[in-house]
Amino acid sequence: MSFSGGLRLTDLNDYITPGQECIKPVEVKKTGQANGSQIKVGQSGDYYEVTKDGEETKLEAASITLNDCLACSGCVTSAETVLITMQSHHELLSVLEENRRLRSAGESTKCKRVVVTISPQTRASLALKHQMSTLSVAKRMTAVLKRMGVDHVFDSAFSRDLTLIESAREFIERFRKSEGQVSGETSLPVLASWCPGWVCYAEKTHAEVLPWMSTTRSPQQAMGVVVKDYLAKKLDTAPDHIYHVAVMMCYDKKLEASRDDFYNDMYKTRDVDCVVTTGEFDRMLSEMETPLAGASEVKDLDTLFKADASGESLRSSAGSSAGGGLEFVMSYAARVLFGIDMHPDIIAAVGRGETQHPLLQAKAVRNQSDHREITLLNPTTQQPALRFATVYGFRHLQNLVRKLKSGRLAYHYVEVAACPSACSNGGGQLQPADPSLAAKKQWVAETERIYASSEPTQSPEDNLALGELIRDWFGERGLDSEAARRALHTQFHGVVAKANPLGVSW
Repeated sequence: MSFSGGLRLTDLNDYITPGQECIKPVEVKKTGQANGSQIKVGQSGDYYEVTKDGEETKLEAASITLNDCLACSGCVTSAETVLITMQSHHELLSVLEENRRLRSAGESTKCKRVVVTISPQTRASLALKHQMSTLSVAKRMTAVLKRMGVDHVFDSAFSRDLTLIESAREFIERFRKSEGQVSGETSLPVLASWCPGWVCYAEKTHAEVLPWMSTTRSPQQAMGVVVKDYLAKKLDTAPDHIYHVAVMMCYDKKLEASRDDFYNDMYKTRDVDCVVTTGEFDRMLSEMETPLAGASEVKDLDTLFKADASGESLRSSAGSSAGGGLEFVMSYAARVLFGIDMHPDIIAAVGRGETQHPLLQAKAVRNQSDHREITLLNPTTQQPALRFATVYGFRHLQNLVRKLKSGRLAYHYVEVAACPSACSNGGGQLQPADPSLAAKKQWVAETERIYASSEPTQSPEDNLALGELIRDWFGERGLDSEAARRALHTQFHGVVAKANPLGVSW
């Protein structure tokens, strides 16, 4: 299997250098009972364990999977070959080709139903490159994919509404449990966990911060369970008969999809089978000689798109390309906890410095746009009621972790992204032709502008199609049901690194 040739290091000023010590412990499995076994190398290069009696047992080759990755890119850039399976656009093409073969052989019942989910960050990146609206991008991508043989094309902005609502509900529960107190002894702060690069970093280098991570699934994985559970039941098909692809802004989304937490043991399938980055999707179209600019537009988008009733206008969420968690969670918490009506759009505008509000205070920490604080004031006492922050980029992440460990972090909620400038700057996004740093910054800023301004915002609670899906999926109790909690939450796993003398810095 060939891995994407588009993987590259970006933003080296914000790069964590991989250490000599691998985070994956070496596991040696004994295959024989006799003592004194030896290792033999065969003519083909295979390894064999040879017992004293001369019995040979072939040893399995070691492999590195995405579950072992620290998201530092060190192994991919310093080694000539790395086995990373099931995460390439070639896999999507292979599945579509197999479906065509089965249909021509009269075995259509064996075909997999193919579903593709597109992220709004991807739409913004492609819109900038091709100088077209994000709606046109969505309709052209849908047309191209369906001509290729894809059955359904969905929008992760739709599932993001689901995760925003559940994230806000989780915050309320933890705030009340902690009585609003932020400390090492409470469940506050809540650290957003939608960014897989941040999750990998925390699990494999700072496991002590995991109790503060939000357990709500990311939009990608929420759509994964919608497709493999809800949609599968609606279509009366087994989850393993659906092949689900996500077109995302970030290579680390491949890590997220490969997590064992999102694997169905009963059906031997993942919620998201394959992740294709924006750049990989664009290159796939070039390889197929099917440029997006020359593609026609479908008349109607599929149902799981966040759009108006006519389908002629997409809808977005207030906030940055990190997902809008800060804005919606603060808005929801202000209403539920303090009876304050504060729309997410107002919070976003204050955070960007575009307007002011008597109950909101916003500032950039050390004049850094990637680290902003937003405080909601109690209208009676004028004292801080909620302290929220955005923290983007590993520089700021490391400061966040240090403050959290030392008990100096005063935020109730932190929206976290590993990439500077959030997800518009994801490693899988399209790049400008000019490789200069100034051109790159301008390109990212323009992508963010398109993401934030090209689609009218809509509160997740006003997404009527989502409300119908929740009632149909979880019944009368909706998100209060145990089925909803199982479907929409995940867990995290700290990795204890073993001592390795090769990892010593001399």
